[in-house]
Amino acid sequence: MKKLVLIFLAALLVLSFSTASLADISPEGDEWPDSIMLGMVPSREVSRMIESIDPLTDLLSEELGIPVSGTVLTSFTGVIEAMGTGRVDIGIFGPFALVLAEERHNTEIILNSIRFGADHYKSQFVVRADSGIETIEDLKGKTMAFVDPASTAGYLFPYVHMLNHGIDPDTDLGDYIFAGAHDAAMIAVYNQEVDVGVSFDDAREDIEAEFPDVMEVLKILDYTAEIPNDGIAVRRELHPDLVKAIQDAFVAIGETEEGEELLNTLYNVSGFVPATSERYDIVRETYEIMQEYIDF
Repeated sequence: MKKLVLIFLAALLVLSFSTASLADISPEGDEWPDSIMLGMVPSREVSRMIESIDPLTDLLSEELGIPVSGTVLTSFTGVIEAMGTGRVDIGIFGPFALVLAEERHNTEIILNSIRFGADHYKSQFVVRADSGIETIEDLKGKTMAFVDPASTAGYLFPYVHMLNHGIDPDTDLGDYIFAGAHDAAMIAVYNQEVDVGVSFDDAREDIEAEFPDVMEVLKILDYTAEIPNDGIAVRRELHPDLVKAIQDAFVAIGETEEGEELLNTLYNVSGFVPATSERYDIVRETYEIMQEYIDF
């Protein structure tokens, strides 16, 4: 499994206005695009996102005054690669992916999301209540579902949390998989496909409609340290006025009832606040610890 992760990450290496419309701002030079592309990765079931992305891009188009298209990609690294090649201009993804995109392709972090009134969250370890697993140390020899190799709550922070408790996931676990989404990791534990799964707190709620007894069947074993919420980055080649307009547009959308409802359905957030690269320093620090164990 470690070899697969290394191959995956090696591939990654190569791979102020409030009311004025964008049309009212005069661009400098020829850097202003006729349209822009928004890319994101599912933190929830994909079809649910696909149903919602067009209304979001419609709101963005209205706020910005230029057409905005959207695409849902299958992995965080897909968004990173697409931004690196210029196919995607705006990326919404997890904190680790934000840091990776900045490191690999010099993207610019401009927004931090708000979820349940907070700009941070934790990753959780979830097991079946009848599993007999009571501590992180009990995970030795067990099977596990991470989310994605570029997921903060679904890989980076849980990986380092386990290291801090004397468990090397690559040598001390029985095996592990990447489930692809946070709800999928919870379902894998519920269906007894793995012993433990990790996700944002509390992804069990996202599968409660399908599995009504999930809150009783699955229990939270432990939490990681606090993590800054998901955020938004843009290609640094975009015109500075356009970047500011994008930042203002997302903030404005989250301040409306329609926009807040849409963002919650789409990405389980209620809005955004301006942010810079420094907001994600703790993610970089955790990444550096992980690099000591995985040769990126």
